[in-house]
Amino acid sequence: MTRLRINLDDGVDPVDVGAAVEMLDQAVYAKVSPLVVKLLGFSQDGSLVGQFSGFMHGEVIVAAGHMQGFCGKTLGSTSPAVAFKARYPTDGFEEDLEVVAPSPPGNVPDLILLKGSRSATSLWSTDLEIMASVYALGYTGTENKPSCSKGSLSSTMPGSVAITAQADDGFSGGPVVDKHGRLLGVVKGALGTTIMRIGITPNYDLHTYLLQSGYPGLI
Repeated sequence: MTRLRINLDDGVDPVDVGAAVEMLDQAVYAKVSPLVVKLLGFSQDGSLVGQFSGFMHGEVIVAAGHMQGFCGKTLGSTSPAVAFKARYPTDGFEEDLEVVAPSPPGNVPDLILLKGSRSATSLWSTDLEIMASVYALGYTGTENKPSCSKGSLSSTMPGSVAITAQADDGFSGGPVVDKHGRLLGVVKGALGTTIMRIGITPNYDLHTYLLQSGYPGLI
């Protein structure tokens, strides 16, 4: 499990394996991070309830469905989140979002689609391979640029797809990609406390959800 701090000087000797790995990490971050959006959830009275992540897919933003109605880390500690704003990483622009496909009953799958004024080229998807290297991207605390956590795909069992990586509060809804930047799934949240095991909604569930919601599926 590695929290990436992207910082690589130009002109690194390509035979240095460690540097080559870091170059790959940087390439993945550079490809995916411009699509990762910070999401702010607000209650009916305008109070900030929580901060989440999402990513642009064509004309919509994909995020974790449980943020709709989120009531704080301690259940019921705040009024539920009913309105959302996006803050984009490239220029800090912030805008209100429309919920165009709400979270399904029981948050199965744990997805929601929102829409603002911006669009982006969609990420390609790929098959899930056990123990493959993965990258989870999302926002932490007050940071306005996404962080990236490197790990591995620890389970591909339907209904319990998970990765082993480090993800802070706010990563929910962020993308999980492979070493080529191809989409594997969407971060749901941590499973347990001893090992940083993170549940994800797999890309095939997202593909079906997009089509059922009237939007293009994954490529």
